[in-house]
Amino acid sequence: MAGSGPRAVITGLGAVSGFGPGAEALWRGLASGRSAIRPAPSLAAAGIAEVASYLPGEDPLAPGERAIPMALAAAAEAVADAGGVSSGARLAVALGTTLGGIGAFLDVVRGESPSARGWGWNGPAEAIARAHGAGGPVAVTSVACVSGNAALGMALDLVRSGRATQVIAGGVDALSHFVTAGFASLKALDPAPCRPFDRDRRGLNLGEGACFLVVEEEEHARARGARIRGFLAGYGAASDANHMTGPDRTGRGAARAMNAALVDAGVEAGAIDFVSAHGTATLFNDLMEAKALHAVLGAAAPRIPVNSIKSAIGHTLGAAGAFEALLCVRTMEEGLIAPTVGHLERDPEIDLDIVAGAAREAQVRVALSTSSGFGGLNAALVIRAAEPGDYFTVGTNPLN
Repeated sequence: MAGSGPRAVITGLGAVSGFGPGAEALWRGLASGRSAIRPAPSLAAAGIAEVASYLPGEDPLAPGERAIPMALAAAAEAVADAGGVSSGARLAVALGTTLGGIGAFLDVVRGESPSARGWGWNGPAEAIARAHGAGGPVAVTSVACVSGNAALGMALDLVRSGRATQVIAGGVDALSHFVTAGFASLKALDPAPCRPFDRDRRGLNLGEGACFLVVEEEEHARARGARIRGFLAGYGAASDANHMTGPDRTGRGAARAMNAALVDAGVEAGAIDFVSAHGTATLFNDLMEAKALHAVLGAAAPRIPVNSIKSAIGHTLGAAGAFEALLCVRTMEEGLIAPTVGHLERDPEIDLDIVAGAAREAQVRVALSTSSGFGGLNAALVIRAAEPGDYFTVGTNPLN
């Protein structure tokens, strides 16, 4: 049964990634099959990572709080793209992150700053709320690598329940010695650019960035003449209850989250045209995710196009789900599925249609976006394409 309440639409997109500032720079990089993963001299010198995706001109180990400026820039672009938001009690913020404003805290620990203003998982969310006058709920989800999807799920609930008319929703995380050393200690990092779903994959690459969407009550968006870029149709979450860092290798938890999202959206599995996979390029995650997709999609699983963008912008942790949501919207608008960078030969145990080599033309009306994280956490979103006429503005047609 589909979730009740007003429908939630997506009216604005904004991003800051390893490709630089802007949602369009991100899309062009992804669609062209380029990768923003490159040598990371400071991380290599610290002995924790050879490559990563990081903001152009930035040093991931430079002192100072870096997540908050990224979040503010991406949120501001999303708001501008939406044609603005109305400040006050009907405007909310939902932000996913794993470490929030940890940069400010680490500066205090190192004795480089006397105070840690902005420290905390709430730091970036509070900064966005102040910048845009959000007087409604300000919520932070910090549930490992599913945080971005969880934030968008929260935005969907805020709109459906009537607690907010507009929500600035997404995620942010910045690279640091702390987070990179943690993944290195798990031996989860590939010293070379990663290769999702490839038979020779060896691990993930980390990335940083921020991505936000303006999620809005449909009638409000139409009343103000906003461009509707897509529908946030469904959300689901489930736990493996399996292991602190390892997924249930059968994919049962991920499958439950996907099925819950489909039910919430009122969509049959057979309607899915595209899957934006979590696709970390670690051995167990990719195998687990393939099994989960087969459990959900059945006999159609080998025929539905799947991609991963983590080999292009790295694993952006709390921002990953938001980046995938933006990707789904742009995929629908452009009729183009971005390739999985670095994927050369499919793992024979993964019977999926991995889009690789070059972008693929496809009409995508319904997309499924998946995420999984430490602690056995799983979350999924269903995103529907805008309806005829919704995404047209005078003199332009994003589908051309």
